[in-house]
Amino acid sequence: MKTRILAGHDMTRLLEVVGIHEFMDLMIERLRGRLLDHSAADVEVRPRDGFRYDKPDLGLIEWMPTHEIGGPVVVKMVGYHPANPVQRALPSVIATSSMWDTESGHLVAIADATLLTAMRTGAASALATEVLARPGPISLGLAGLGAQAVTQLHAISRVRTIDRVTGFDVDADVADSFAERVDFLDIDIDIAGPEGANSMVGAVDVLCTCTSVDIGAGPVIADGTTRDWLHVNAIGADFPGKLELPSTLVNRSFVVPDTLEQCLLEGECQQVSSDRIGPALSELVQRADEYTDRREQLTIFDSTGWAVEDDVALRLAVELATLHGVGSEIELERLPRDPYDPYGVA
Repeated sequence: MKTRILAGHDMTRLLEVVGIHEFMDLMIERLRGRLLDHSAADVEVRPRDGFRYDKPDLGLIEWMPTHEIGGPVVVKMVGYHPANPVQRALPSVIATSSMWDTESGHLVAIADATLLTAMRTGAASALATEVLARPGPISLGLAGLGAQAVTQLHAISRVRTIDRVTGFDVDADVADSFAERVDFLDIDIDIAGPEGANSMVGAVDVLCTCTSVDIGAGPVIADGTTRDWLHVNAIGADFPGKLELPSTLVNRSFVVPDTLEQCLLEGECQQVSSDRIGPALSELVQRADEYTDRREQLTIFDSTGWAVEDDVALRLAVELATLHGVGSEIELERLPRDPYDPYGVA
């Protein structure tokens, strides 16, 4: 019984053989299909849990498990360490996903999920934007221009024509490098200074907030006069007390959580009255026709990261890797010929 291993260089190879746009399109397509089919009776999603600490640095290690009844168990282990980019030249999010066969308990696959996490987060925002944003070409704002901003822009560009992109970041080096990092999209990028936080909310049709703001240091944008139809994808709030949006903006918007229980603990829903909270993302996608009127109103997608998205991402990666012969297979588990003899010949 072999386990497929998808290391970091294998994920790079998948991007090459599948194509970066094709990979994102498949991620959006598979996530859309999974949301349309989602039923709590058929998929058990355990609450995200883990260890949070402030020594040696602020960070966390969490596990995100799902189980499709009759199907596999998928578990993502994810570390979030906001000091990584500056102190260690590492991504702030590093993750690994594993898939387990529920008939035998065999580890089917293990894969780097750092790339997959960024892509599935972008895909989720694309689907929320598809349902809640005004139809037609859009102007897009990006608050924070780190790794998540790349996949937010990429994914949304696959479901909407983007006429103009405005972004800002408090780190000048990150801001200066953004246009080069998204050059493959051939979209003009207007980089504003940090003062852009005070004016951006009123100048765009869709806004993505994707910062690593410290706990208690938000919001990262100022409230103000907005377009009536502004849609916000709020990505960065993923920790109790960590918020990106002004409470005044949140509490006059229609808010869609990716998963309500989690968003109440660590998303923008921490600061929203219950009457402003709409359906979870899966229900929104399933009943999209019922929410078309929201496209002319203020809306927010509260994206804290749902384990089902990681399930979709890993399954897609394993499928593509198998199709294209990417990765390696090893006999990871020691399985004796005699199952009653742990010291016997394997």
